[in-house]
Amino acid sequence: MNVKTLLAVLLMAPGLLTAQEANLSQEEIEDLLAVKIRFATHMALNPSIVRAVQRQNSQNISLAEIRNRDEAWKNAGDDQNELIQEVTRNEIAKYFQRRVENNNVIDEVFVTDIKGANVAAYPPTSDYWQGDEEKFTLSYNDGKGKVFIGPLEYDDSTRKTQVQISAPVLSAGETIGVLVLGVSVDYLAGKQ
Repeated sequence: MNVKTLLAVLLMAPGLLTAQEANLSQEEIEDLLAVKIRFATHMALNPSIVRAVQRQNSQNISLAEIRNRDEAWKNAGDDQNELIQEVTRNEIAKYFQRRVENNNVIDEVFVTDIKGANVAAYPPTSDYWQGDEEKFTLSYNDGKGKVFIGPLEYDDSTRKTQVQISAPVLSAGETIGVLVLGVSVDYLAGKQ
């Protein structure tokens, strides 16, 4: 499905915006999303982000440990958990925070390692492990990496309706993680 068809489906879904309510032509919608796709792809190539993902990958955290961290993350209830603080207050997370706070159409940004475990996030995601979710699996693409555009949906962590754009994090041509950018529905509706 191409971007134009996907956006038409997203905007015509029951209870969501119609193309008329969005006040955008299909070409304008495609162009708007293309800008954010380029933005996400460019961010995923940031050398500081690549190095942070490489550092976490070098730790070779087991899937069992990732799942333990995921449960602790989900049960923490707030950002007082040490792991949540580590992921949301590191230098990359602070960079993401500036991007979110200085751009009213970006709701969240986070990056994962090669197994889908969070490396950095702003704001905190609803769980630590993204490795079992399409935003990771379809962008990681069995190590081949590709841009994936998720459905327009309500996001529990941001408490907003958004589209998530996933872009592979690359090092020497290899996919080593995934960066996810949450784009506000207001962006597609032209209410920015």
